[in-house]
Amino acid sequence: MIDFNLRISVFLLVFSALLVWQWQRPRSALLQWRQRWQHNIVLFMFGALCVRIAQPLLLSLVAVFGQNFGLFNTFDLPFWSVVLLSVLALDCLIYWQHRLFHEIPLLWRLHRVHHSDPELDVSSAIRFHPIEILLSLVIKAFAVLVLGIPVEAVLIFDMLLNASAMFNHTNARLPKWLESLVQLVIITPDLHRIHHSRESEETNSNYGFFLSIWDAAFRSKRKQALNGDENLNIGFPGTKTYQPDSLKALLAMPFKTFQKSDFKKRSH
Repeated sequence: MIDFNLRISVFLLVFSALLVWQWQRPRSALLQWRQRWQHNIVLFMFGALCVRIAQPLLLSLVAVFGQNFGLFNTFDLPFWSVVLLSVLALDCLIYWQHRLFHEIPLLWRLHRVHHSDPELDVSSAIRFHPIEILLSLVIKAFAVLVLGIPVEAVLIFDMLLNASAMFNHTNARLPKWLESLVQLVIITPDLHRIHHSRESEETNSNYGFFLSIWDAAFRSKRKQALNGDENLNIGFPGTKTYQPDSLKALLAMPFKTFQKSDFKKRSH
């Protein structure tokens, strides 16, 4: 219960702070925020319910079967170093999970719900299909078991991941002098905005959610949009203006095979 209360408190605090930032210093005008926020919040509620039900069960199974098991338990390391290595390992795992969700067609069917948002702001960080949320939990639980990651490290990483995801989706930008420094280590709104482009070449870059070092190490980092930030078109990759027009359409996206005719109403 303490774990859940702490995470939700940090989430609400960071969400509120970033909401104020993008309201006070908006990067661009948000023309469709009402419908988008309705959809994103409902998806978040579905996802939160999945986490609330599934995560305690998965962590309990890990705790039962993972005592004295896992890579980090084979070394006599200080606890602080195990926590640090665990956070780094989990962040690298998220990078590769995200990248594979783009590269494997079946997984992309789930993840394209996130990329269907036609505008980008802090609410976009909670726009994920519930099935993707559940699959991510299973992947994380497997990593926790195999690596022997302590519960404390999982809690720290979850809070870092949620906070950084909200930060890099925010409809705001850092000052230029600060941007170049911060993006050396952390994924910024400038970097992640490129990842949400409708151009596939841009979409398939900047996969990190927290640390940008993985994109740099695995050669997927893109510092500038192909045609400049002012011409960057946010939304569903491979289309000009298409977006799901209802919550039902969003939930059905993983099970739908799109044809060119699906995009005619809103493409030009």
